[in-house]
Amino acid sequence: MTDPVAVPSTGPEPTGVGLELPVPVERSEAAPGALPYVGLATVLLLWGLGPPVSKLITAPPLTASFARLWTSSLAMLAVGVVSGHRPSRASMRASLIGGVAFGMNSLVFFTALSNASIATITVIGSLQPAVVMLGASRLFGERVNRRVIAWTAVAIGGAVVAVLGAGASVHTNALGVLCSIGSLLAMGVYFLASKQARRTLGAWEYVTGVMLWASILVTPVVALGGGLGHLDAIDHVDWFWLFVMLIGPGVGGQLIMGWSVRWVPVSLSAMILLGSTVVSILAAWPIHGEQPTVVQLVGCTITLGAVGLILQGR
Repeated sequence: MTDPVAVPSTGPEPTGVGLELPVPVERSEAAPGALPYVGLATVLLLWGLGPPVSKLITAPPLTASFARLWTSSLAMLAVGVVSGHRPSRASMRASLIGGVAFGMNSLVFFTALSNASIATITVIGSLQPAVVMLGASRLFGERVNRRVIAWTAVAIGGAVVAVLGAGASVHTNALGVLCSIGSLLAMGVYFLASKQARRTLGAWEYVTGVMLWASILVTPVVALGGGLGHLDAIDHVDWFWLFVMLIGPGVGGQLIMGWSVRWVPVSLSAMILLGSTVVSILAAWPIHGEQPTVVQLVGCTITLGAVGLILQGR
């Protein structure tokens, strides 16, 4: 569901498939060494905590999505006012696609939580590297060698084992599956759009634009779905967890991700974040009492090991 700089991306410029930015000049800063990978590891933990923490919010999904996005947008704008930064027309145009994708993910993600187990959602989401890999090859000319592809397949397989190993605790319905797939595709677009936009925008500019566009997108959907009529359903406990989501997986995670993705191949970024699947499954144990089985733990170990070997190759 979502502030959501390297050697400029290698390979040819994007080839007119809908993600080009209106500003042709790329930012050129010195490479920050291993820091982008430390940032991705931090995002791995924060985003992994997102699903189990989000499930603690008892308000209706549309209402919760509306509240989460607008509080994030207002927080980003407040930071901008204090620091003397304001969104520009150029930054809003450049962040449009990423914002729409992030907003769509927020809508379907909260709906999926009500119709599927966390394990089901996270294993479908673990297929994201395959989606991003295809897009990154087309848009940025990124080439992934066979070794990385092989270990990515192993990592995805480990995530599948982790879910299937949950046995009876895995549950879903058709809507839950469709929303989980929708979330997978939306986040794939978000990754690709982020890489493109970060060629010309700073992390704060980009994430602020993303949050504003996502908030604008969900507002009419929430209104039509009757979600605005349930704002009073957000009690003080829900507001607490929304605040936790704001400073952690939300604005915090998006800012770190927005900064890191400029320096790391976007396909590799998505692969590393496979580890968030493991974090989600393990965190669901103390938070929701969804105790992982031995088979799940084996699957988690496989995924983390494969991700580690991918990183070792860098």
